[in-house]
Amino acid sequence: MNSSMSFKCFKEMTSKGKYANTTSDAFYRAKKVATEILEGSVKEQYAILEDYCNQIRATNPGSTAILKTRIEGDKRYFERVYICLQACKEGFNRGCRPLIGVDGCFLKGYCKGMLLAAIGIDAVNAMFPIAYAVVEKENKSSWTWFLELVKEDLQIQNPQSFCMLSDRQKGLEKALEKLFEGAEIRFCVRHLHANFKKDYPGLLLKQMLWAAARATTKEEWRRRMYDFKQISEPAYTWLSNKAPTEWTKSHFKEHVKCDMLCNNLCESFNAAIIGARDKTIIILLEKIRYWLMRRFCTKRESVKKWVHPVGKRILDIIEKNKKVARHCLPTMSTLTTFEVNFMNIEVFVVDLYKRTCACRSFQLNGIPCGHALACIWFSNLDVMNFIDDFYKKVAFEATYSGAIQPMSSPDKWSMTTQNPILPPPETSMPGRPKKSRRREVDEPPPGATKARRFGKANTCSNCKQPGHTMPTCKNAKVATEHLTYKKPGRPKKKNPKPESVKRRERENRQKARANGQYL
Repeated sequence: MNSSMSFKCFKEMTSKGKYANTTSDAFYRAKKVATEILEGSVKEQYAILEDYCNQIRATNPGSTAILKTRIEGDKRYFERVYICLQACKEGFNRGCRPLIGVDGCFLKGYCKGMLLAAIGIDAVNAMFPIAYAVVEKENKSSWTWFLELVKEDLQIQNPQSFCMLSDRQKGLEKALEKLFEGAEIRFCVRHLHANFKKDYPGLLLKQMLWAAARATTKEEWRRRMYDFKQISEPAYTWLSNKAPTEWTKSHFKEHVKCDMLCNNLCESFNAAIIGARDKTIIILLEKIRYWLMRRFCTKRESVKKWVHPVGKRILDIIEKNKKVARHCLPTMSTLTTFEVNFMNIEVFVVDLYKRTCACRSFQLNGIPCGHALACIWFSNLDVMNFIDDFYKKVAFEATYSGAIQPMSSPDKWSMTTQNPILPPPETSMPGRPKKSRRREVDEPPPGATKARRFGKANTCSNCKQPGHTMPTCKNAKVATEHLTYKKPGRPKKKNPKPESVKRRERENRQKARANGQYL
């Protein structure tokens, strides 16, 4: 059975069979019954949820699996569940940077709750899932409960050394202020612009906002904001009310070694588990655990193919910075300090010993900027020695050194639950449930940005007939030895005459005609 099959696909499969006249209601009723037989009913899955948590702790020692319920009379009802696997705890503490992205996404199954996630960043700037939880709704209480458990699992003693990246979810800001007091709090600039453009739309203001966010020094940020004020003072006032430490690189701390402006880590995680978000509770949690188990194994195998001390994504950043380095002229002051002239426009001071540059890009992400690369080339040094240890192969191997152990099916678990958990009350919203996300007003519809081919007929390379291709061809193969292809138009000469020779011959013919002669 294909649990994701739609009624349209079913009608195409059975257009000539005995189920050709099946209605959509009958199809979805049968699909629901078949799903319950294969995966279990909603009530059955909530009843064994406590056994699932016990199995997680038994198969992956050191993991955290906490279940929160409420009791009404003699019955237990589900409220929240939190899972943090031991391999994720160890991997984050061993090789990840002190940055945690937090986000929540809607669940589309029976309970229609929220899935909260805490995501780190590994040595190749890819997401590293730390913990996840299913809660009833997104508010200060649920976020505080989730972040307290994350803080305890990661054994965070000094929150000031961490950076928290989020999308300003409901109740999250207050929870972060309470539990991560003194930590650097960043908010996604894409979501900031989504709120900004409601009152101040336009491409120019959007480009100026992003230019101010990408400014790496405070002086550059002030110039960008001054230009912003000249264009629109109300928009400047709106943006000035936001703390610059939350949205612009110029005010980011340097010890994090990450200058991300968007919360793409969490968005990538939400996209990776999108197929599980409409499943029942056990299937949802198992799909996430299974995906993590495969991801850890794939990452451990991929490091064997590394040729350099850093990954491909970091090499791409270095190649991009090389384009800037080719236009830089370094002048040595001491063995490690340089004055770098960039295209006779700007001058930067670089210190290779301290790994600093006046543009602050080197300090923010721990990768040599174009100005520092020019100095490294000038000194005949190895670029890899100046990349931060967070990006090295050793850190990547330490991050994924742990393994998430496999689990057997529920029929092989030891059932110890005396008082089974009941599912929460189903909340049915008015209207038809939506599967796709809500798009912005000015956002193009899905597929609008993809290139399409119109008016082009396929030609089979087997029988030379239009309308189909070789994999579906049923005709005999046409011999091609005697077939020749002739380009349309006049054939070109192999060695055409230069334009100067043609012009000279043209002038000579004109002179000959004027004298009564012909060449």
